[in-house]
Amino acid sequence: MDADRQFYKQDALSSQALWFYLLYRLALGLLLLGIFLSKLAPDIFGSVHDKLYFYTAAIYLLITTIDLAISNSERYRLGTTHLLFILLTDITVQTLLMHASGGLPSGIGYLMLVTVAVGSIFFTGQLAILVAAVASIGIIVESASTLFLSPELRSTMFPAGLLGILLFLTSLIVQGLNRALRKAERVATLESAQSAQLQELNELIISRMLTGILVVDAAGNIELINQAAVQLLGGNRPEAPFKRGDNIRAEPSLATQLRNWSKFSWLRANPFIPRFGNTEVQASFKHTDQSDKKRIMIFLEDSRAATQHAQQLKLASLGRLTGSIAHEIRNPLGAISHASQLLAEFRDHDDATTRLTDIIAKQVRRVNLIVENVLQLSRRQEHNFQKIDLPTWLQGFVDEYLETSRQRPEIGLDISANIITTTFDPSHLQQVLTNLLDNAVRYSRLTSGTPWAGLRVRLGGVDKLPTIDVLDLGPGVAEQDRNKLFEPFFTTSSEGSGLGLYIARELCEINYATLKYEPPEGTEGGFFRISFAHPGKILERSDHD
Repeated sequence: MDADRQFYKQDALSSQALWFYLLYRLALGLLLLGIFLSKLAPDIFGSVHDKLYFYTAAIYLLITTIDLAISNSERYRLGTTHLLFILLTDITVQTLLMHASGGLPSGIGYLMLVTVAVGSIFFTGQLAILVAAVASIGIIVESASTLFLSPELRSTMFPAGLLGILLFLTSLIVQGLNRALRKAERVATLESAQSAQLQELNELIISRMLTGILVVDAAGNIELINQAAVQLLGGNRPEAPFKRGDNIRAEPSLATQLRNWSKFSWLRANPFIPRFGNTEVQASFKHTDQSDKKRIMIFLEDSRAATQHAQQLKLASLGRLTGSIAHEIRNPLGAISHASQLLAEFRDHDDATTRLTDIIAKQVRRVNLIVENVLQLSRRQEHNFQKIDLPTWLQGFVDEYLETSRQRPEIGLDISANIITTTFDPSHLQQVLTNLLDNAVRYSRLTSGTPWAGLRVRLGGVDKLPTIDVLDLGPGVAEQDRNKLFEPFFTTSSEGSGLGLYIARELCEINYATLKYEPPEGTEGGFFRISFAHPGKILERSDHD
C-alpha cells in the first residue's frame, strides 16, 4: 500500500485526474439522486425499481462524500487497491441504477464509458482491461437479467454487446493516450531538470569569472551581478549598495558611461575608479538580445590586467630595439668617453678646455645611464610572484638601503598592523622602492637640508588591500608636471635620466599593482602611493596567463 501511495503522490497527472474524478462522482451522485427526488424524469430514473434506485443513489452519494474527504486528508493517500475499489463500486452502482431504470434504454449504462476511461488513466495493462471487462460483464448481466424477466426486450442484447465492445475500445484508446501523455511529461520533466542544471552551471561559471558581469534593465535596476563585479565596484558595505535589485545610479561614473553608450554604441568607455573602490575599472556594454533591447549586460575588467598585457607586448618590442641601441650607441659612446679622457690628459691647464671635457664626461655618463636603464627594463625576466609579509620585508629592506646608500639618509617606517601580506616579485618591489626613496631623500635634502624619507603602510579600501606611501620633505610635484610625471625621459633634474619613475610604474603594472602620485591635501604634502592587488586575483591571473 505504501508503494501505491507513493506512486500517486509523485504522479502529478494521476493526482490531478483523481481529484477531478472524485468531484465528478460527487456531482454525479447529487444529480442522480436530485433528479429522482424531484421527479423530473419519473419514466426513466427508477421507473422499474424505485426503492432500489433511491437506496443505491443515496448510498453512492454517501460513499463519494467519504472518498472525497479521505482524499483531502494529509495523513492518507489513495492507493491502487482503494482506487480499484472506487472504480468497481462505480460500475456496480451504475449497473444497479441502470437495472432499476429499465436497463440499457435508460442511458445510465453509458456512464460506464467515463469510468472505464478514468481507469485507463490511472492504470495500464491488465488492471485497465480488468475495469473494462467488469463493466462489460455488468452490462451483459444486466441485459440478460432484463431479458429473462421481460422476454419482449430481446432487442437490447445487441446494443449491450456493442456497448461492451465500445468499453474495451475506450480502454485501449485512453491507455494509448495516457502512455503518450506520460511520455511527454517525462520528457518535459527531464528537459526542465536539464535546463535547471544548465542554468545553475551558468550561474556558477558567472559567479567564478574574473570578469565582473552585471545585467540591468531599461531603468538601470540590477537583475544579476556576480562576485567579481561586487568587488570591483566596492564590495558589500552598506554604503556600497551593489546587489540584485539596486540601481546602477549608485555608481555615477558607470551610470554616465551607460547613458553615453546608449546614445553612441560605438563609443569606447574610458577606465574609471569606482566611488567605493580603489581599482581602475574598464567597462563595456552589450544588449542581451538584439530583438529585445530592454536588458543590457555590462562587463567590468580590472584595467590593470589589460595594461599588464600591453606592457608585456611593449617590453617585447623594446627588447628588440635595445639590441640595436647597445651596438649603435654604446660603442660610439665609449669612443667619445675614451677620447675625452685622453683630451683631459693632454690639456694645457686651459680652464675652457677643462670645463668642456668635464661637460663631455658628465653627459656621457648620463647617456650611459639612460642606455643602462633601457637595457635593464628590456631584459626584465619573468615575474616571480611571492607572498610577502610587508612589515618583516620592509624592515630588512630599510636596513639594507641604509647600509648601501651614499646619501646617509634617515628613513621613517610607519606600519599600521603587525601582519600585512601581499603578493609581489620581491626583486621588483626592491627596485621600485629604491628608486622612490632615492628621489624622496634627494628632494628632502635639497629643500630642508635633511636627507629624510618615510614609508607608511596601510590597509585601505573595501577589500583592505595594502598600500605603501613614500613620503618626503620636498615641495611636491608642480601641478603642470603631474600629467607627465611617469612619461619616459621626463625629468626636472639635470642629473636624472627621466626613466626612474617610468620603470617603477612599469614594474608595478607587471605585478598588477598601481603607482600613483597623490597631490598635497590640507597640511599633508604630496607623496607616491603603491596600491597592491588582491593576492588571490594575482595568482589566478598568472595561472590564466
